[in-house]
Amino acid sequence: MAKHLGTRRQPLLHTVPRGLAWSVGGFLGVATLTVVAVAQGMASGNADRAADALSTTSGRTAQTAHHAPDGAQRVDVSRQSDRQQSSPYRVHHGTSLALKPAAALARKINALSPAHSTFTIAQSNILGSQHSAGRGGYGPGTSRAAITASLLISRGVDVGGMQEVQSDQLGVLQSHMPSYSFWPASSLGHNGERLQVYWRSDRFTMEKSGSVTYTFASQRIPLPYVLLRDRATGAEFWMITTHNSAGGLEAQRDAATGVEISLINQLRATGVPVIITGDMNEHTEFFCRVAASTGMVAANGGSGAGGCHLPPPPLRVDWIMGGGGASFSGYRQDAAGLHRASDHYYLYSDATATSDWFAPGTTP
Repeated sequence: MAKHLGTRRQPLLHTVPRGLAWSVGGFLGVATLTVVAVAQGMASGNADRAADALSTTSGRTAQTAHHAPDGAQRVDVSRQSDRQQSSPYRVHHGTSLALKPAAALARKINALSPAHSTFTIAQSNILGSQHSAGRGGYGPGTSRAAITASLLISRGVDVGGMQEVQSDQLGVLQSHMPSYSFWPASSLGHNGERLQVYWRSDRFTMEKSGSVTYTFASQRIPLPYVLLRDRATGAEFWMITTHNSAGGLEAQRDAATGVEISLINQLRATGVPVIITGDMNEHTEFFCRVAASTGMVAANGGSGAGGCHLPPPPLRVDWIMGGGGASFSGYRQDAAGLHRASDHYYLYSDATATSDWFAPGTTP
């Protein structure tokens, strides 16, 4: 049995030549290293490192691997180096710097050119309803208010002041002049309705409004004023309208003029033009006092420089005056509504307001 085991022929093993085995092993090793290097490069998002690994491990193979056997172009992984990399720096935000308010305002003033607004302004004492009521040949106050509204619109008035407005007339004016805004309308009570400032809503915005109290016809009533801004140019101007006591109430007229002068100077101190309209019930004294105390001029001429220089006649008790950048031309006295709508001439003028600078929030 042992003999047979010892002499049995063993199956022949097919051996691989030693040189071929080394070649296959080397190729597998190179391939393995190549796969690992590419995986590391792709994982880290650094294509350059992957390309270096390919070059180191595969040598000539990496140089010829850009084309597939069929000639198709492969994606060049080195282009991933063009992708934005995360910044190695950390940004620390410091304290924000800002100009002091005075310096910021000075820069704004210097950067802005003077702004101009040119418009037609009117002065109208419309004769209150209680003054006619079927007497003196005048029609009812509401009918006359409608005539007034029609006249103002036909004359192309943009801004104006009214006196002796009654509640029933105010409603007619507002309904017949829908493209205009009114201040104070009825917001200051019954006595506050007497004096109204109005303007075209599509041309101007009311930036501020206010009133001071003074004596008219032995009653304490509000004296309204508004700050208007031209929508197109940004130019601003203050608008005041007033009515001083009539007849023998000279002391009340003098006191009222003093209140008006104080208000004008207070508003002028803001650096914005000021215009005042009204029935002053004086042909000369109001003009002379205001012109001398405020430097204002009338729409029909005259000045207070070096004494009182009156405008040319005819002089009315109604006035339009302005200063601080307000100028006038084309002054006219309109009798179209005389004895129909009112017992006063309606005055019109072309006005230009020039405001040197604009500072939001300015208050007198």
